[in-house]
Amino acid sequence: MLELQANQFNVVESFFMNKKSCIPALSVIYGNYPGRVFVDDEQTPQIVIVWATGRWMYLEGSLSTENNKVDVSRFLQHIVMPDCKQRNEKWFEIYTSDDEAWNYFFEKEIAFLKVNKHYESVYALNLNKFAQVKRQVNVVEEPLKINLVHFDILPQSFYAFPYVRDEFKAKKCIGVEVKKDNQLITVCKNNGFIVGNEYFIDVDTFAKEERGKGYATVAAIRLMDHLLEQQMYPLWETTHENIPSHKLAVRLGFEKVENYPVYSFNLEI
Repeated sequence: MLELQANQFNVVESFFMNKKSCIPALSVIYGNYPGRVFVDDEQTPQIVIVWATGRWMYLEGSLSTENNKVDVSRFLQHIVMPDCKQRNEKWFEIYTSDDEAWNYFFEKEIAFLKVNKHYESVYALNLNKFAQVKRQVNVVEEPLKINLVHFDILPQSFYAFPYVRDEFKAKKCIGVEVKKDNQLITVCKNNGFIVGNEYFIDVDTFAKEERGKGYATVAAIRLMDHLLEQQMYPLWETTHENIPSHKLAVRLGFEKVENYPVYSFNLEI
């Protein structure tokens, strides 16, 4: 696989268009988020891999020849695995279309990695349902401090890597912090994946004993309200197994729009 320069990324745009699940890949292609792009051929690519720095890989294309398989296998062995080891990461994920050829290749022909397959979904916001949610939400515990905050889109641990351009080291995303008794309880933020007027949203309530109290709901509503004023529309992503995340998405007024497979690779076999 050949690595493209940033001014070449537009060559692969068509592989990821019209899929909300691919907004992270398009964010890299459009220069909104740091990442790397690899192809089997610079002029007429058949296989494309977009790697969002610190996140996941997005793969599109066709395994039409044995050379394609060799290219992807070598990419995993000689690019991905060394990079993960340098960052002390023991796993990585690849998002792709539901294609039996890729399924067979990853599960049967990549003997040097352990792979697990699961499914994830993207949810889009129903504005009418969200308006109803806002009228019904009550915060049980007070007082809470709910503040808009700017976050780095990338941990500083990535700054030393040569493929992270300087422009991304100062780039910020908007989010909300929920504090109780001056302790940070919940963070909800736009994670930096933005294309047009759509963005991906992340939310986390850190302490297990604080979950289920409505803090994530309050944080998400505050952030979504703020960005809706700017005509920005949120997308929610979660695994099928993450029932609490699914329930929170539905509670906020999100509706499922796409399903797709994700392959998770373990470097320790």
